Amino acid sequence: MSLFENIKKRLSNTFSKKEMKYEFHKWKTQLIITDLLISFIVVILLVVFRPDLLMISVYLLLYPYLFLTARKTAFYHLIISSLVALIWILIANNEYGYNHEMFTFLGLNSFPLFAWASGLFAAYLLYSHFEHKIKSVSFIKKIILFVAIYWPILIALETLAFHVFNIRNIATGMYVGLPICDCIHAPLWMQISYFAMGPIYFVICELMGLENPHHIKQTIEITKSKKT
Repeated sequence: MSLFENIKKRLSNTFSKKEMKYEFHKWKTQLIITDLLISFIVVILLVVFRPDLLMISVYLLLYPYLFLTARKTAFYHLIISSLVALIWILIANNEYGYNHEMFTFLGLNSFPLFAWASGLFAAYLLYSHFEHKIKSVSFIKKIILFVAIYWPILIALETLAFHVFNIRNIATGMYVGLPICDCIHAPLWMQISYFAMGPIYFVICELMGLENPHHIKQTIEITKSKKT
């Protein structure tokens, strides 16, 4: 390297700096439509297929789906939702017993396991499409937005499962369900857990620093103007 090139490189390093810029996923609009459409189709398919086999299939297909849509960073969110679901089932497995035949894996009920793993992740995926709408991004605002998405989805799915698809947890069927929707027939600690699991999952993802899969980091160089 010549003396001139060496001086030029040093000046460039002195009067420029690198800055991280966030851009949306190149398929942002198409992805939100696809995510919503797939979620709707999965719910409708509960009429046709066994709930446990459908949830297992959906969960397994999430991995190639995220890979094909170039959202590999979302794998980490899916892994965390799977661990949260597993811990929950290890705690509450005895509280599940359905009016339909359900596949068990190592003594664990497969339907709530894969439903929670897929459901928590789906709630986050939908949230991640709207996170940019928060003007001043803070943890409090982010978790409020997530809860505003997660709780209505939880109540809607539990209501549909009980009243429309006739998926009923007879192991806790003697308990009074939530008012109005008459869903989540379970002891109070389970009802509270249902609403708390989403925020807990979100907090874990935030504490681990997991990135929004629809934000693409790009390094850009900002050049400082030399004062005369």
